[in-house]
Amino acid sequence: MSTSYRSEIHRFGAPAETRDLHIDEAVALVRDGDAIAVLLDVVQPEQLDTWWADPAYPEVIPHRSLSGVANTGVAVGPMQFLENEKLVVGLADYFAYAGRFNGQLRNTAFARLIHDALHIDTVQVGTWAEFPLTSKREFQPKKEGIYSVPPHCDAIHFSRDPGNWPIGENYSELKNQISVFLSVADSNEGTGLVFWDYRPQDFTQLHTLMAEFFANQSIPQLEDVPKLVVRGKPGQLHVLNTRVMHAVEQCQAVRRTIGAFLVRHEDSWRMFH
Repeated sequence: MSTSYRSEIHRFGAPAETRDLHIDEAVALVRDGDAIAVLLDVVQPEQLDTWWADPAYPEVIPHRSLSGVANTGVAVGPMQFLENEKLVVGLADYFAYAGRFNGQLRNTAFARLIHDALHIDTVQVGTWAEFPLTSKREFQPKKEGIYSVPPHCDAIHFSRDPGNWPIGENYSELKNQISVFLSVADSNEGTGLVFWDYRPQDFTQLHTLMAEFFANQSIPQLEDVPKLVVRGKPGQLHVLNTRVMHAVEQCQAVRRTIGAFLVRHEDSWRMFH
């Protein structure tokens, strides 16, 4: 029998709601557009170091795109901005990493937690290739800049080079891509996760919005749309609709997360990172 957890439910333009939820119920709320974020009290603080030190994860290395951020393995986001030969080489590296580590990543406490709740499968390409399952991230506090992760959205089918990207628009049966992560370490006040009720329609529109931010540190298209800031705490499992534009504020202390993305395909939840 699955466990229910004290949960915070966050929506645009409404106060947070608190009630007990199972993990699959939280995911369903975000999947169906009934919540932007659900935070569940899943792991006790004294257990978090054990989750982070899980030997199944490879070494944390500097992120390929984000300054002050380190992660395990290869993340999907930077792959989506590559094109031509660089994309082909990047995908070879991405799939090779998954082939080497997915077997042990399946046995991490995080992957088992999500699998037990949702009976997840992998994102598979062809007969053998899989997307990596899960990763750890570590964010260092910085004095400069508004965000540690700038405004963007997550969509598995977006790519600068759609002809060579292995996932098409018809892959996901949902409009919403879900991010699910466990907060392992954060500042006392919690790092703000900022959401805007704005969904880029394709990679070109997303790239234009991100270029606007990098040029001017603001995006006019987001100024008049509903906005939500969510602050969690270590031990909470975050279930987020990251198909909308969102960003992560600069952290005030070392911030650590263990997480993945979820999409729905062929009546099954698929997990990847």
